[in-house]
Formats: sequence, structure tokens, C-alpha cells
Amino acid sequence: MKKIGIFCVGSGGHVLPAKNIIKELIDEGIDKKSFVVVTDKRGAEYFENMELKLFTESIYRSNKGTLGYILNFHKIIKSIIKIKNIIIKENIKVIFSTGSYIAPVASLLSFIFKIQYFGQEQNIYAGLGNKFSSFFPGLIFTSYMNTKNLLSKNIKFVGPIINKELNKVNKEKKDIVIGVQGGSQGSEEINNYVYKFLNNNKLSNVSFIHITGKNKSNNNYKYENYKQYEFIEDMNFYYSNISIQISRAGGGSLEAAFLEIPQILIPYKYGTTSSHQYLNAEYLNKLGVAELVNSYNEFEETLITILTNFNKWKKNNFNKVNIESGNKVICKYLMEAHYE
Repeated sequence: MKKIGIFCVGSGGHVLPAKNIIKELIDEGIDKKSFVVVTDKRGAEYFENMELKLFTESIYRSNKGTLGYILNFHKIIKSIIKIKNIIIKENIKVIFSTGSYIAPVASLLSFIFKIQYFGQEQNIYAGLGNKFSSFFPGLIFTSYMNTKNLLSKNIKFVGPIINKELNKVNKEKKDIVIGVQGGSQGSEEINNYVYKFLNNNKLSNVSFIHITGKNKSNNNYKYENYKQYEFIEDMNFYYSNISIQISRAGGGSLEAAFLEIPQILIPYKYGTTSSHQYLNAEYLNKLGVAELVNSYNEFEETLITILTNFNKWKKNNFNKVNIESGNKVICKYLMEAHYE
């Protein structure tokens, strides 16, 4: 049986788009046995109970950019050999990767074995993994129209991958509900911003649904109209109840924009993700679907301004922008390659 290799590692930002595409392809009639998922220990948690062929591998990841890969070339070779053996054994003939440090290995091997390669980049400034992949034959789907740091001839703008189970909620809510999440791993910075805000401000007709992230909950904060969760499985529950979201500015920020939920974005400030998160937030701010803040003082001032007269602020400052999902286009390409 000719199989589709799904290569995704790390945080939910990279793994959940892959999972959403798999679920959509299954709904389109592709057998579960046609998928081979190659991931790492963190990524494997997202595929529990999906009954898929899963390989959990330790893939070398550099914390020093290109220099780290050069200095640890022997580790990369080991990763390549492990993945090569999986590709051959499982008869993988189509590869789909959601970027990060597994993308260079997947794209290189797809070139060597003449396998059709597809990638996905969810940020406006592509990471090193997809940048490397864009120099090989194949196609990288982008969530943003003007994605930077990729070889332009091998990219196609399609829009973000969206969880198809999510529904837009257009009805106006009587009370303001603030949703808080810091990405799949949670954010201590955002959590602390919320705790400090709650300590400093007493608000009526405002409530919070706060997703803290695994092992980041704090039971010392027991406020009225405040609910805390480490994780929410049913994101429809979360999105359908909130009026505005406070979050990081990773690829997932397009999900709330797609659902027409205003956002306050606090970009991650450190490491390789800092530049793309800021650029994502800046882009969404210019579209008029998000406020960009860089410090607690900016955050508090912005949130108080919004909450003082939320309906008026929303009318004057929030634009409803039609963001198209890339799911169907990506699935069309993968299905055509699979049945070819």
C-alpha cells in the first residue's frame, strides 16, 4: 500500500495542523492505514486514541541556528538514517511536513527517493526548517499571503490550517468573556500578566476562561467569574464562549482571526520564534483584528481601554476580515498525489 508520511514534531503549533489535515483526509475517504506519522515525544501526545501508525523518534534540534547543525552534523546523519529506514519499510510515497527541525530531513529524503513533498508554513516569517526545505523540489503551503524567508517559486499561499470542528459564533454576548491561552505549552508570562491584572483591577460583568498550559495552573488565584484550565479538549466550548482573546502570536493566532474573535497579542520575545511572532502580530494588527502589546503596562492599559466600553471599541477598532482556510486546497494536493 502506498502511504502518506506525516512529519511533525514539537509543540501543538506544528503538530495540531498535521492532525487536522489527517482528520480531514480520513473524512474524505482515505484509510487510516494509509498514514504513517513520524514525530517526537512531545508530538506523540497529540495522536493518542487516533489508531495511526506512529513512529516516535528523537530528531536532532539545534539551539544555535545553522551553526548548531554544522557542529553536530553526525547527529543529523543519524536522524537521516532512522527516517530513511522508516520511509523504505513503510513504503511512503507522499510526504507532508509542518516545518520545524524535522522538515530538512523529510525534504532531503523526499528528494533522494523522488517522493512528492509538501510542507506547511504557518508564520509570516518562515523558520529555518521550511527555509531549507524550500530549496528542494516540492511545494510549501503558506498561511500568510506574503510569507518571507522561503524560495518563492516553491510556495503557494492557501491560508491557515483550521480545526474544521470549530464554528464561528456571530451572536452578541451580554457579558464580556475574556479567553486566555499561551499556545499549546502555555505561557508563564501571559499567566502572570493575567494574575497581576486581576489583582489590580476589580471588574463587573467580565469573566475569564484561562488555559494555563500543562503543569502551569495556580490554585492560589480563586477569583469570582474566573475559571482556570490546564488544557481544554473541546475548543468549540472555549471559542464559542469568549468575546476577546489574549494570546501569543504564533500560527494559532490566525485561528481566532478566522473565527472573527478580537485579540490582544503578546509576542514571544526570546529565541528563534520571537521574530516571526512579532511579525504575525504586526500583520494582524494592521488588518485591524488584533491589538499588539509588548509589556505589562501596555497590556493593562489596552485591556482597560477595551473593557471600558467593549461594544464601542469593537465597532471602531475591529475589522471583520474574511480569512480563508487552507484545508481543502492542501487536502486536494495530498489526495491527488496519493491516488496518482
